[in-house]
Amino acid sequence: MSQNKGAFLLIAFKTTKPMILVLLPLLFLSYLIGFIYSSLESFLYLFPSSGEEYSFQILEGVILVSITVVSAFLIVLAIRKNLVRLLKYFYGFIFLISSVSIFWVHGYFFELAFSLNSMWLEIAFAAIGVIVGLLSVIFIILERSHILIKNLLVFILGIAMGTVFGAVFPIASFLSLIIFISLFDIYSVFKGPINQLLKKTNMSISANNENIATTSVAIGIGDFVFYSSIVTFVTKNLGLILGFAAIIGILVGIQITKNMLVKYGKFPGLPIPIFLSLFLVLIGWLIMNHVLLI
Repeated sequence: MSQNKGAFLLIAFKTTKPMILVLLPLLFLSYLIGFIYSSLESFLYLFPSSGEEYSFQILEGVILVSITVVSAFLIVLAIRKNLVRLLKYFYGFIFLISSVSIFWVHGYFFELAFSLNSMWLEIAFAAIGVIVGLLSVIFIILERSHILIKNLLVFILGIAMGTVFGAVFPIASFLSLIIFISLFDIYSVFKGPINQLLKKTNMSISANNENIATTSVAIGIGDFVFYSSIVTFVTKNLGLILGFAAIIGILVGIQITKNMLVKYGKFPGLPIPIFLSLFLVLIGWLIMNHVLLI
């Protein structure tokens, strides 16, 4: 891969190690956090009456995916208009605010999960968010990084965001979000915004160069977020056994995805792991509730 303008937009964990070794810590921590947050209720309701209304919950998921889709196309448009510097400022601001907000939310969740009543815990988590956010601006957005530091920040942000997403959404909102975002990932990689970013930044892998594809792997931060979110969501809402099934689905799916990457040169990271994970969770749920009657 070669670096070019706009390369900072394709934020990924790059490694020569097997992907399973990278994902296992992410999935295990998501599993643990899902267990810790299992006593919490869902929090995100865009519509006041959407608590038990699945149609409203699905609409919430669709709205969130729509925001993502529109944002992706606006980013491509900005690059075409040579507004890369403006994008860097915008990304830096978003990374900082998001990091502080996400860690602050985790502090609040920990207070609820452990029945604490200390504002200092939230402040401490928010302070961690400030540090992570500033480091992310410096080492990811401004691209002044050693690869190990950048990878660590992608890992931390991925799991921090993913576990919050897995904790705050009601079931219909989460399922609609993760299914539609996985479908958009297919379009985005082959025809849409990510494909255009790869062309614009010259960041691509030749499908004929199997050595590169098998020795150097890039896992996008969005993949980290949604792998983490589904494990957290399933563990929190459906229990440890089905949370483990979700992990197995992602690990098997990511290996299939890697093989597809070798074959095609580029391949979306979300659909196969996410859909396989959901399938195994569904099978496990049916067995537990209708066969074993657990």
